[in-house]
Amino acid sequence: MFISNITLEDFKIYYGHQKVVFPRDPQKNVFIISGNNGFGKTTLLNSLVWCLYGKLMIDVDDKYRSEIYDAGGYKKFAAGNLNKYAQAKGHSSYSVSLAITDISIPSLSCDELIIKRTFDLRRQEDKIEILLDGKENELTREVGPDIFINDFILPKEIAKFFFFDAEKIVSLAEMKSIDDKRKLSLAYSEVLGIKKYEDLKINLEEIRIRLRKDTVSGAEGKKYAQLQKELLQCLTLIQEYEDQITALKDEKITLKSSSEQYQIKLIREGNSLTIDELKLLRERKDKLAKEAEKLREQLKEMMELAPFAISGKLLERTYQQVASEYLQAKQSVDPTVLKAKLQKVKKDLAKEFQHLRLSNTALKQLSQSFSDSIERHFAIAHQADLAKTVLVNFTDSEKHEFDAIYNNLKYSFSRAFKDLTSTYKNNRVAFNKVIRQLSDAEAKEDDILIREIRQQKTELDDRIDQIDERINYLNFEIGSLQKENANKSKLVSELEKKIALLDMDKEKDEVAVRLISELNAFLVSLKLEKKISLESRIRKELNVLMHKRGFINKVSVEISNELIDIHLLDRKGNVIAKEALSKGEQQLYATALLKSLVDESNIQFPVFIDSPLQKFDKTHSHNIIKDFYPGISDQVVLFPLIEKEMTYEEFEMLVPKINKAYLIKQEEEYHSDLIEVQPTQLFKQAKEIYEYVR
Repeated sequence: MFISNITLEDFKIYYGHQKVVFPRDPQKNVFIISGNNGFGKTTLLNSLVWCLYGKLMIDVDDKYRSEIYDAGGYKKFAAGNLNKYAQAKGHSSYSVSLAITDISIPSLSCDELIIKRTFDLRRQEDKIEILLDGKENELTREVGPDIFINDFILPKEIAKFFFFDAEKIVSLAEMKSIDDKRKLSLAYSEVLGIKKYEDLKINLEEIRIRLRKDTVSGAEGKKYAQLQKELLQCLTLIQEYEDQITALKDEKITLKSSSEQYQIKLIREGNSLTIDELKLLRERKDKLAKEAEKLREQLKEMMELAPFAISGKLLERTYQQVASEYLQAKQSVDPTVLKAKLQKVKKDLAKEFQHLRLSNTALKQLSQSFSDSIERHFAIAHQADLAKTVLVNFTDSEKHEFDAIYNNLKYSFSRAFKDLTSTYKNNRVAFNKVIRQLSDAEAKEDDILIREIRQQKTELDDRIDQIDERINYLNFEIGSLQKENANKSKLVSELEKKIALLDMDKEKDEVAVRLISELNAFLVSLKLEKKISLESRIRKELNVLMHKRGFINKVSVEISNELIDIHLLDRKGNVIAKEALSKGEQQLYATALLKSLVDESNIQFPVFIDSPLQKFDKTHSHNIIKDFYPGISDQVVLFPLIEKEMTYEEFEMLVPKINKAYLIKQEEEYHSDLIEVQPTQLFKQAKEIYEYVR
């Protein structure tokens, strides 16, 4: 497959009729299209994607999805592609067409295929024409142009491997979420040719279902037919819900864009607050007022303790007095009570000492020693404490309360008081700020224009919330239906084993079973073969492109039911995190992956590369020019920024492979022309043209 020419009519910066021709020469398969930033290199690359896929380009790459979202939906995005000069002159449409040769389409033969997509601003829709050797074909009418392009030209899921920005393909090395990996794995499966065999297996399984559906009878037959009907209803409902989600997402993009425009208008009118934001501000004002009241109460409580904190030395003396009185109270004993207790202790000791078999003299001495010791410790302490003056005379509870106040004042009062005053101050600052915002907003509350804009924005935002709720509900319903479908499919499988087929249908069923079994075995073998081959190719390409020889010791490709994951391993067998690689190394990895996938796919399709040598150092650039670009495809179109993304030395290395070169010359702000130049004169003429422009 070879793109022989691209024709643009009033597409973006390309005013009028612009055409790029690519002559075929197996020995010279590289084409250069260069220009300064903003002159239209990326625009030309994007025109290819738009021509092939139209509104389906959102499935090609997240870059296009973001652009369409930012524009406010596909129709607004497409309307913005009309050249400004053409629009000023009353033109209401633009187009891009591709002429493709050397194309192979099953059951069809043609020398040239032309795809032309036109967008009409008045009708707000695309029109696409597909001509085979200058004529329309029944196949394109029967399946539809979008399906024809996707099935027979280039599936949109893998277009990213043929039209890409070399600087941005590092995203292939940064896939983290399961959803991103699943989308990429689907593209891998498509490129590697696995998906078409899996689709064939699904078709054979559907044939088996139809055979049984046509021959079933009796109770089991009715049950089987009912299950098939319910399965079909489930699938139809799932498709309907998915279509609704797609429509809702498109509506949300448009509404969100309009809401943002209303917000800009509010800002311009000096009041950017919505009704909900005003409500939140009022709620915040009330909340801050309540917090301030609580803080004032806490400050009031702390201020009651302030006099004690101020008279710190007196408080310390009071604390010592209270402690002394407490100790005195605990140690002091009434003399009469003490005397009676001593007499009882003496009697008790006398009885106990009699068992010691001591002489009377020894017993008297021992008894007297105990008595003297008890009297000394109690009576003396008592007499000494009686000499201290009682000033406070706190009870136990009063003493404990005073201790708590003292410890609070001594250890935590100061810090707590500072924190509380700081919190109160911040509360007042926030409260005053909210008051000012409310005052400014409420001052313009009666402005009819602001009120109308705010009301419109609120209605849009409410609708966006409703859409989000509806999408969540539909996703939940789809999940439930898929589970229900899986359960019913199991029941169908069980019934199929019991249903007897007619002889002719039985033979067909047996053939289908055999083919499915062979396909299963083939898919296992194919996945293993692709795994080994892809591992080898990626490792080989990495070692060719990288100047760190042996940095990647092994490449491991994991192919499961849904996911295809690629791991890089060092010499010790440790996985090298791709997101931890430098941007240059990530780009090399992505480049090697692309080359390996293209080689493995056997899909002969042109490769268009924007910013071809960005992020590469000198050694890597030489490796890319020498080993990658000339060999990746039979047609390679590069969009370099001269002297920045391709030096003269690098250009000279590529010259023997260059077939044709174009420079993009900007006559005026919205008018770029494609100028053909001799490949060997590219740098010289670029200098003359761009210096002239400056």
